[in-house]
This record gives sequence, C-alpha cells and structure tokens, in this order.
Amino acid sequence: MGGRSVVPLLYASRANAPRMARGKGLAVAVAGARTLRPQVAAAIRIPERIGAQLRLVLPSTSPRLFVHEGARQALERKLRAAFPGPVILSITDNRHSIITHRVQRGILHARVHHMFLDAHPSVVEALVRYVTRGDRDASATLGDYIDANGFRLARRKRDAPLIPNGKHHDLLALFEDLNERYFGGAVNALIAWGKRPTTRAAKRKTIKLGSYSGVDRLIRVHPALDRAWVPRYFVAYIVYHEMLHHVIPGSRGLGRVNLHPPEFKERERVFRHFDRAIDWEKRHVGRLLRS
Repeated sequence: MGGRSVVPLLYASRANAPRMARGKGLAVAVAGARTLRPQVAAAIRIPERIGAQLRLVLPSTSPRLFVHEGARQALERKLRAAFPGPVILSITDNRHSIITHRVQRGILHARVHHMFLDAHPSVVEALVRYVTRGDRDASATLGDYIDANGFRLARRKRDAPLIPNGKHHDLLALFEDLNERYFGGAVNALIAWGKRPTTRAAKRKTIKLGSYSGVDRLIRVHPALDRAWVPRYFVAYIVYHEMLHHVIPGSRGLGRVNLHPPEFKERERVFRHFDRAIDWEKRHVGRLLRS
C-alpha cells in the first residue's frame, strides 16, 4: 500500500525483562511462572520521508482584485441578452483600457473595469449598448461615469502628460480648426501625440497613424508624423479621420464591428484635401514605416 508500512507493534526490551517465546497465538514466560496475555500484531502508519513529499508552493503575492462573481455573472447575462451569441466577460483593474471588446469566431470577448459591477442600472444599460452595438450616446454616458469614478482607477507612480504640441506640428491647433470648420465645434475630445518608442523596433510592415478611444474621448497621433517632411494637410487628414470616429460610431453586423460604415466614408470625403492626402500616403508609406 502506497504511503503505509505494516509492521508488528513491538515493545522495547528492558533489562531483566522476561523474554517472550512465541507459540500458536500464546506467549509464555520463560523466566517465570506467570502466563502473559498473547500479543497480537498491529498495523501502524510510518510517515514518508519529508524529502519525498511534494513541496507546497504558495504564490509570493496575493491577488489584488477580488471580484464579486454574482455581480460579474449578472453583467454577463445582460450582455448575452443583447448579443446574438456566446459572451465571455472578464473583470479587470486596468487604468487605461477601461472597456475593450472584440468578436472572435462569433464569441463576444469583453473586458470591463470593476467599477461597472456596482454602477447605476442606467450606466450598465449604456455599457451593454456600447459593447454590443457601438452606441454613440452610450459612449458619452460611459465617459462621464469614468470621469466621475477616476479615483477608483489603479494608481501609478507617474502619469505621462498629454502633449499636443510637436516639434513641427501643433495637433491642438489643427484639432480646433477642423472642429470649427467641419463639426461646428461639437467634438469634445482630447488630442495628443502618441508615445515615442524608447528602442528602435525591428522592420515593420504596418503602422497605425492615428487612434481614437471612445471611452477616454482621446485622439492619439503617431509621432512618426511629427516630421518636417510630413505636410500639414496630411496630419490634418489623420486628425479629421479620428474626429469622425468620435462623431460616427462603428456599426455591428454579422458578429463584427464595422468601424468605417458608409456614412463614415461619405463624411471622410468631405475633407478638403482628402484625395491629396490619400495620394501622399501611398507615395510615402515606405518612408513612414522606416521612420
């Protein structure tokens, strides 16, 4: 038997103690006339050597985020009711990626900050509409809620400031001009240059020149465009494109989010230098990849 040793139960012998002669279940005193009771073999457990035991390894740090599973499941059920397919919901304590979601093989994968687990029902409904349909009004509601609950975000030692002023191009000046010219001043987003890489990356095949976060209401422009040889109208086109994402949310169809629906493409061509910017990008994309 593994881990067990069966041995007779023995008694330590003492000086001058009578020796026992074993018979058929009977022990008789040799040195004396007194008859002793028979001794029966018993089974005892001998522990394994400590070195042979499995080492119990405990994590060096304890988890920092404790999620109420009932609240998580309740939110997941709401997402399932609004999405035509399976839903996998994860709760995070991220500081910048407050809400992320994607559809992969018909499954909605959503990652949501824990502040939404005890949010007001109206905020939860906005979250469901934003994740499942890309609702623009819901995005604004979520942005206001996140601003009001910023104290619940994980603290960092240092936050990088948003810098719109570049060496060659002023993003804020471009943003304000485009906002008045094409949107009537209705776009209330932030804008900044993206982070410059600290090390030289390997040869790349793609480059993301701009991005927009609907939750943070933040436009970021790739620092590769802050070059003297990059024309102002092209940087303005990238900013205008990202501003359109603030105004026209993506549409969902067949389990996917279309970030550039027909309305978006139609409005994009309204930009004064649209054709010129597209042509410049085609001719200089190689140089942008190397920069």
